[in-house]
Amino acid sequence: MTLNQTLRTKRLWVFLIAVSVISGIFGAVYSSIFYAEPDRLNLLRGFRTGFMIAFLTAGFELFFIKSIRNGWLRKLPLLGALLVRILIVTALIRFSLVFNEVLSNYVRFDRFSFDASFSDQLRDTLVSFSIVVVFVVFAQFSSLLGFHRFVNLLLGRYFKPVQEDRAFLFVDLKDSTGLALKLGDVRFHEYLSKFFFEADQAIVRTGGEIVSYVGDAVIVTWPLGENRIDNAKPVLALGEIIARIHEINPEFIQEFGAAPKFRAALHGGPVVVGECGDSRRQVTFLGEVVNITSRIEGETKLRDIDFLASAQFLNVLDLPDGVEKYSVGEVLLRGAVAPIELFKLQFDQAKFDHL
Repeated sequence: MTLNQTLRTKRLWVFLIAVSVISGIFGAVYSSIFYAEPDRLNLLRGFRTGFMIAFLTAGFELFFIKSIRNGWLRKLPLLGALLVRILIVTALIRFSLVFNEVLSNYVRFDRFSFDASFSDQLRDTLVSFSIVVVFVVFAQFSSLLGFHRFVNLLLGRYFKPVQEDRAFLFVDLKDSTGLALKLGDVRFHEYLSKFFFEADQAIVRTGGEIVSYVGDAVIVTWPLGENRIDNAKPVLALGEIIARIHEINPEFIQEFGAAPKFRAALHGGPVVVGECGDSRRQVTFLGEVVNITSRIEGETKLRDIDFLASAQFLNVLDLPDGVEKYSVGEVLLRGAVAPIELFKLQFDQAKFDHL
């Protein structure tokens, strides 16, 4: 396991423990309300039960669901995967409730027994099940739509169009046509899926939002503000993607016979953000910035330069350690009214292995 993966795992464990403690407190409060004797042992049982339910169910989501890429569960249709997850969560809840009831009886009476009434069992199971299932459904749909996009749709943040400053990253695989012919459509889709899965980790870690997958390319956006370090997150994400793909090149070669090579373009500025559609609502980003980013990505092909960024974008951030920029001059992009200065970005992969 690399240092990057170790740090990511530690963050997941901290999050898991925090959620479990909060759930334990809820369990103690629940026990004090619904059980006739809210003594120390009952409160402890409530905390222990709430902690255990959250620890097992959230741990299942964080360390099993999020870690599998081509596992059997991800191959199921959305409804099938959702039902399987709910069944597993139900089993974990019942185990937690029964285990803690038996353990509490042993502590209180020095014997193993299970004497909770049917009504108490039913109520405890339904309450726990309802809370956990809400989070499972939320996780399932946020993975389908993207976490940020799903939250924004729920909150209606972009129900009315607003103008925001945004950075955009276009990542595009090289020689995708040749790879598709070599691998066949199904295998090439698996190749793309693996590439996007690995790239997603860096995007999520830096707070990026995937706008869309377009063929062999992915479009990602980040908000831009006054903080120059935060504005550099797209560059950090690109550096992490480069380092991660380089790290697992042997896996791609073994599985597909070819390691991924890709280009990327970075640009930023004001765009209009708003919801569109009715039967399928979607947050869209409109403006010249998006078009120019696409044109810059086209320049990477014409100039045979892997990573290009606009001066307009680079002027609002501090380049992270391990990244150098080299001007390629002013370029009149197709459809643009004036030339813009572009910079070639060069990454020291070793600087990004620890992130």
